[in-house]
Amino acid sequence: MARDTREGAPVSRRSIIRLGSALAVGTLVLTACTDSGSGTDTGSAAGAGTKLTTVDFALDFMPNPTHNGLAYAMQKGLFAKEGIKLNVLPVGSTASDALISAGQADVGFTNNYATALTSVAAGAPLKAIFSAMPHDPSAITVLNSSGITSPAQLAGKTYGGYGSKLELGLINSMIAKAGGHGEVKQVVLQVGSTEALKTKKVDVAVTWPDQEYDFDQSGVKYTRFLPADYGLPEASGLLLLGSNSFLQKNPDVARGLVKAMAEGYKAAIADPKAASEALIAQFPNANINAKLAAYVSSREAKGMVNPYGPIGTQSVQGWQTYADWMIKQGILTGADGKPLKSIDVKSLVTNSYLPK
Repeated sequence: MARDTREGAPVSRRSIIRLGSALAVGTLVLTACTDSGSGTDTGSAAGAGTKLTTVDFALDFMPNPTHNGLAYAMQKGLFAKEGIKLNVLPVGSTASDALISAGQADVGFTNNYATALTSVAAGAPLKAIFSAMPHDPSAITVLNSSGITSPAQLAGKTYGGYGSKLELGLINSMIAKAGGHGEVKQVVLQVGSTEALKTKKVDVAVTWPDQEYDFDQSGVKYTRFLPADYGLPEASGLLLLGSNSFLQKNPDVARGLVKAMAEGYKAAIADPKAASEALIAQFPNANINAKLAAYVSSREAKGMVNPYGPIGTQSVQGWQTYADWMIKQGILTGADGKPLKSIDVKSLVTNSYLPK
């Protein structure tokens, strides 16, 4: 799940719904608009004189290693090859799904099932058309020095999170599934999760590979608990959303976009080093640490291998299972703010834009 990779960045309400699958709860997001998250396809593979169709693209967070496949496709001119000029919008305080719903972006990334489901259930005219990361890279993490070896031991412990019902539902379900009794005590993080763990402000927190790079570099030993290992539904990581209006009016452009994206993320799996280098070259103002980018790209390449079919393929059943779990927890609400009793995800998910 993609998000700002800098420890200590301010936490916003936009982070709250980022806990999707294992835990797609986005953490650190910049709230001021900046040009370090913008850019265009730099390639010229379409050939001289070819008219390109501009597609406005919204990132889910500031550029980070999760976006390496996108950056590779831009650097290699793969979008231009499909007749597309990809215009990556500056990252600001408005979530990508909201920008797409409002017509301020045509397509964009969101970081998991939960975010997309929350938006669509509330009436957002969106459709998921590509899964860059079929597995959520985040985990519930404790330090080995805590003596905690199972989620069952998290009952009564302090969890550093973002104040959402989704987080509590997930972690407390893990406790019960592991044979524990009781719930965690949640506090809202004011610092990055790794810092909170190392300074013992919290006993448990959610972490991503880029944060775990900090642990690995400093020699801190830690344990990751994955909700899927305890019988809870898994959601994907990075997803590509499109507005219904854009997709209906521009089906061939959408297919070209997805084709280029698929080629970019195939490269990220096959050659993580080249993809991380493309990321830094495409977004030079994002100040991405080269060693961190290489570390995360290498780790996440394994999770990008798609178990459902060709790269980008989504599991409709996986979506439905996760949606049903959210409904059971009482955390998926309709446009009126009332908890939903059911939802059919078929109108939200499609694999029809994937290359044949």
